[in-house]
Amino acid sequence: MNKALSFIRLDFITVKPYLTVKNLCIFVGVALIMLIFNYSASGAIGLIMACAALYASYPFAIGEKSNIDVLYTTLSINRNTVVLGRYLFALSLDILAGLSTFILSFVVLTIMQKDFVVIEVLSAIPILFLVFSVIQSVQLPIYFKLNYTKAKFIAYIPFVVLPLAIMTGSNFFNNAFSLDKIVGLFEWFTVNPLTTALVVGAIWLGIMLLSYKVSVSLYQKRDF
Repeated sequence: MNKALSFIRLDFITVKPYLTVKNLCIFVGVALIMLIFNYSASGAIGLIMACAALYASYPFAIGEKSNIDVLYTTLSINRNTVVLGRYLFALSLDILAGLSTFILSFVVLTIMQKDFVVIEVLSAIPILFLVFSVIQSVQLPIYFKLNYTKAKFIAYIPFVVLPLAIMTGSNFFNNAFSLDKIVGLFEWFTVNPLTTALVVGAIWLGIMLLSYKVSVSLYQKRDF
């Protein structure tokens, strides 16, 4: 586990040169526009977390250019450790982006004297985290299977597919169940937040573990 945590630090160091002041100003600027004109903290958080999800692929791009996987093999670093480190790095970026934008939103909306419902915004962060981490659970095995150049186009498809899947699922539920049943289901979730959190957390953990296992299997088969 300590080696995997070291990989998180290594990936942050790898990505740091690309987090230029210019890029950060652009991200913050767009988030500020959303906050100032729409007063939408959740929208700003979602936007920055989407950018963080894109940055999670940078270690693969840089690694391809420098043949860093060959170095890992030469140093006899366990490939499971490499995969676990990349997953933890991606999830860490999501959390860091969500919390930093939460603080920015609180400061900006407080200065503007606009309503900032802490509980509502804090509730949005786990939901957005779940969405982007599930997208990454599809992307990461692709990056481990292929090199970055081959994988980058395919890996962006989940950003399009997931929203479509959510829309299709919503239409299916609307057609398959009456409005009263759907409302009743949401009310049950609201009344039983702990059970809901445990079920959602278990499903998320299952998805991430499956993704991790697939990534390890694919990465083990590659020749460096």
